[in-house]
Amino acid sequence: MMPAQRPGRQPLASAQPTRPSPIRALLARASNQASFNARWAMLIAAALLATSCAIDPHRDAAQALAQVPAAALADARALEQEGKPAAAAEAYLVLAEQASAPASQQLKLEAAGALVQAGDLDGANRLVLGLDQSKATAAQRQSANLLRGEIALSSGRASEAIAALQQVKPNTLTPALKRDWYGSVAAAYRMRNQPLRAAEALNDLDGLLQDRSARLGNQVSLLFTLTSLPEAQLREAARSSKGEVRGWVELAQALAGQGVPSAESDRALQYWRQRHRQHPALSDLGEFYFATLNGAYPPGTETLVLLPQSGRFGAAARTIRDGINAAFDADQGGTGPTLEFRNSSGSSYEAAVAGGTDLVIGPLSKPSVSALTDSGRLPVPTLALNRTNDTAAENLFQFALAPEDEAISAANHAFDAGVRRAAILYPQSAWGSRMAQALRRQWRGLGGSISVQPSYGSIQQGAGAVAGSDAEVILLVAKSSNIAELWAALRGAGIAVPVVATSHVYEGAFDPARHAALDGLYFVDIPWLLDQQRSEQLSRQALREGLRNISGPLSRLYAMGIDAYRLVPRVSEMRTQPGSFFPGETGGLRVNARGEIQRQLTLARFTETGVITVNEITEDSGADRLASR
Repeated sequence: MMPAQRPGRQPLASAQPTRPSPIRALLARASNQASFNARWAMLIAAALLATSCAIDPHRDAAQALAQVPAAALADARALEQEGKPAAAAEAYLVLAEQASAPASQQLKLEAAGALVQAGDLDGANRLVLGLDQSKATAAQRQSANLLRGEIALSSGRASEAIAALQQVKPNTLTPALKRDWYGSVAAAYRMRNQPLRAAEALNDLDGLLQDRSARLGNQVSLLFTLTSLPEAQLREAARSSKGEVRGWVELAQALAGQGVPSAESDRALQYWRQRHRQHPALSDLGEFYFATLNGAYPPGTETLVLLPQSGRFGAAARTIRDGINAAFDADQGGTGPTLEFRNSSGSSYEAAVAGGTDLVIGPLSKPSVSALTDSGRLPVPTLALNRTNDTAAENLFQFALAPEDEAISAANHAFDAGVRRAAILYPQSAWGSRMAQALRRQWRGLGGSISVQPSYGSIQQGAGAVAGSDAEVILLVAKSSNIAELWAALRGAGIAVPVVATSHVYEGAFDPARHAALDGLYFVDIPWLLDQQRSEQLSRQALREGLRNISGPLSRLYAMGIDAYRLVPRVSEMRTQPGSFFPGETGGLRVNARGEIQRQLTLARFTETGVITVNEITEDSGADRLASR
């Protein structure tokens, strides 16, 4: 990776706000729809540099699409503007069949971008991978790799994203795309569980940023990336890193484990400053770090929370509301928002926001979220608390505790262990089938193979179905109510390979009588349930006495409420800056190009004495030890 040139250390003058990069503007759909056609040529490839000198965006697009009938091209673009990206993609492909290179290649890239907007990541990826590189211009090849990287990131496939991004020559990119490239590289390495590499990319990105606000946001993401490391890994990183990166690591050591500013953190920051006088960390970074961790709402922000007060989602809504209120009470930034809670049942979103508000949290039900996508554009940033597969809408961000997030994290951790043949074991139910489908899709997307994938109606049937396979890992779907019996059956069948389950095997409280026998079972879960060392105001330890639903499925919704409060002021920025990161209670959080909040869950393992978090799956698993007894 080529280090970026860092600007001078003098105080930064007021600069122009950073713009969303052209490729992300294509995927997220920039707000200025009126000028959309005029800027279309800039959106994917034309804003790239062919080899070593800049291509004029309008000239390059005009040259690439000169042979395409203007009326037909305008019709395809109009479909996207009308919120019909799937139809637009089909129209682009029809035009591509009738055109020759380089227009045909450009039209296929346009179609791929439209499919991403429509939520069809697999279709978009097939188009990009099928692009005839020999007929593509240098700019189009760069564009295809950038788009492949974004699609892989949105799909949770970090290694594929890194491979695609490594094909890009960053020094041939425009400044905006070069910043975007570094951010995407950081996101990919963070997803690949290589936070130090991610921090290096964000440090390089810092050298490209001129706007002080953008630098503060990037530097906070860099620190969040490092403070998420366990203490032992931070110490090792401090020993192994050099230069500016070592300074960042030592600053992370000074801040790690602290959620609010204190006399201790002030002393640690002052000591760090004395030792790193030439470091590029901005003077108010410590203050901004703690403010962002707690919310960092601009003064006078009015935030509307739309949740049902009763009915099917009433209990879930009350738990989320409790989490939002707890985060509000714990916010010591001094600029907390005005919160207004309103019943989302029986009233439209438009009516709710008509009175004026700056931010919205909610709604909760999937049909209500789906209805918001029909508008194409919402008046204010809105953090919906569910996820749909509908076309993305501007200002709509979708945050959910989705099973797909669990499947992605479980499969990624298993794949990172170096195994490639998996067995998927799941119950015979609609829920089990949904979880298995998510695991299957992710595992195959990563490049792994599936030896067997039986569903089980009985525990013994499930264990026996995988016992004779050549699988190197078992991806398990089970619930806490039957995991003890299922685990015993797997042991009895002689299974000695690692087993990785989703969070449903754990309710949030270790019970020696029930859980000690699960020694060796891996699972993924949210940090808020797994971190037993924290004791600050919003930790489970501090809330254990007065909190309803501290254990069980609803406890995770409490953590979701905390994250929703802290995320909503930042989501717009995080969507346009792919390197942005937030260490949420529900996982490591990033916003992809469609406005979806992606969660990276923590890997944990049952032991005889409790649940521990681990960095990786090892051969010395509990299953191995038990099988050898």
